[in-house]
Amino acid sequence: MEQNIPIDIQTSKLLDWVISRRHCTKTWPQQITLVREKINSAIQDMPEHKGITKLLTGTYINYFHCLQIIEILKETEADTRSLFGRYGSQRMKDWQEVVRLYEKDNVYLAEASQMLMRNVAYEIPGIKKSIAKCEQVQRESEKKEAECGKNAQDFRDKYKSLCHQLGIEGKNTKKELTDLLTSLPDMYKDVANHAKKTKEAAAFYRSFVGQMIALNSELTCVPVLQYIIEHGNTTVYEWRYGEPPLRIEEPTLLIEPEEGAPSSDAIDFGDAAIDFGSSDVELETGDIDWGQIDMLPDAHEATIDFSTTDDAELDIVVQEAGVAGGVAKDNEALALLDYHKTRNMFLDDLVELEAFLRQRLVEMQTTSKESQMVFSRLSQSNSSAEISTQQLEGMISQVLNTVDAINRPKLKNLALIRESPRYVDRVASSLQQNLRLAEKMEGNRTTLAEKRRASAAEQSRLQPALKKIIERTKELQVEIEQNISKKYNNRPVHITGGVTSL
Repeated sequence: MEQNIPIDIQTSKLLDWVISRRHCTKTWPQQITLVREKINSAIQDMPEHKGITKLLTGTYINYFHCLQIIEILKETEADTRSLFGRYGSQRMKDWQEVVRLYEKDNVYLAEASQMLMRNVAYEIPGIKKSIAKCEQVQRESEKKEAECGKNAQDFRDKYKSLCHQLGIEGKNTKKELTDLLTSLPDMYKDVANHAKKTKEAAAFYRSFVGQMIALNSELTCVPVLQYIIEHGNTTVYEWRYGEPPLRIEEPTLLIEPEEGAPSSDAIDFGDAAIDFGSSDVELETGDIDWGQIDMLPDAHEATIDFSTTDDAELDIVVQEAGVAGGVAKDNEALALLDYHKTRNMFLDDLVELEAFLRQRLVEMQTTSKESQMVFSRLSQSNSSAEISTQQLEGMISQVLNTVDAINRPKLKNLALIRESPRYVDRVASSLQQNLRLAEKMEGNRTTLAEKRRASAAEQSRLQPALKKIIERTKELQVEIEQNISKKYNNRPVHITGGVTSL
C-alpha cells in the first residue's frame, strides 16, 4: 500500500529535498565544476550527427543529454567496439567518463533539480515578461503613432487655417504677405464706408453733448470719426492742414527675400522708431493692442488745436494761395487709417461713441416714461422725432460693425506689416513653426514605427525560445520524477508548482 502513496515535492524546495534525503551531498557544486570541465572538453570533438546537433542547440547540457549522446555514439562509433563490448573511441570514453562523474553521489540529480528550479522561477517567467513588454511597446507605439499622425495633420490644418485667415496660399509666406499690402486701401475704404453709416449716431452724440454740457450743438466730439464720415480716408496731411497736398511721397517698404535676414531699417518713416518687443506672435488670439507700436513724433508732426482756426497757432505755412508748395512726406503721406496714431484716435472715437450709446440705452430702458420723454426732448438733434430704443440699438449695431471692420485680423496684420518688415519675419516664422512641428511629429511617428517593428521582431525571436525552454523543462521534470521514483521502489513522484503551473 505504501508503494502506491505518491510523493509530492514542491518545485521551489526540490534541491533541499534531495539533499535532505541524502540522495546528494552538500558539496555537489564543487563536484559539478569538474563535470562541466569534462563536458567542455568532450564537446570539442563530436561527430556530424543531426541528433547531436539538436541536443547541443539552445540548451544547457545536463546528465540526461549525456545519456542520449552516448546512445548516438554507439551508432557512430560502432566500428571501434571490441569483442568485450568496450569502445576504443576517445569520444565514447570521454562521454562515459562524464556520465560516471555525474552519477557519483547523484550529482546529476542535484544539478537537474537546480536547473528545473531556475527555469521555473526565473528563465521562463523572464522570457514571458520580455514578450509581454514587447507587446506593450507595440501597443503604446501604435497608439503614439496615431497621435503623432493626428498632431501632424492638426499642425498642417492650423497652418492652412492661418494662411486662409491672412488670405495667402502659404507657398512663399513673406512675399505673399507683402503682396497683400496692395489690398489695404480697399480694406480701409470699406472701414470708411462703415464709418459713414455711424453719421446719425455721431450727430446724436454731438447734439446731446452740446445741449447737456455747453449748449452748443457744434461742440467738437469724436473728431477723427467725424472727419472720416465727412471727407473719407484722406491723407494725414489733408486732415492736419485742411487742404490736399500738391504731391505725395509715400514711405517705401523694403522686405528681405524669404531666405534673407530681415533688415531693421527696411522702412523709412522719417524719424519714426518702432519697437515690437520680443514676444511671440499669436495670429488667432485676441485683439492686437495698437498702442504697443507707438512711433516717436517726427519732424513734420504739428500739434493741432481744433478749437481755433488761426493759421499762426496751427504753425502752418501756406505759400501763396491754395495748396501751392504742399508736399506730403513720411507719416503725413499716409492715410488716416494707415497711420497708427490717427487709427488709434479713430478707434478711441468709436469706443467713446459706443459707450455713450449704451449708456443712453440703459437709461431709457430703466427710467420712467416721463423721464424718457424729457430725455428724448433733450437729446433731439434739430428734429421733432423722438429717439427710440430701437434706433439706439441700430446705432450701436452700426458702431460695432465699424469696430469689427477695423479689427479684422487680416487688416491688423497687414497694418503691422505696413509699419515694420520685422513683423513680416515674425508672422512668417509663426506660420512656418506649424510646418516644422508637423515635420517633427512625422519624424517621431517614423521613430515609433521603427521601435514597434523592432519590438515585434524581438517578440518573434522570444516566442520560439519560450516554447523550446518550456518543452525542455517539462522533459527535465519528467526525468527527475522518474529517477526519484526508482529510488523509492517506483512510487509515483509528483513535482508540484512546476512548468504545468506557469
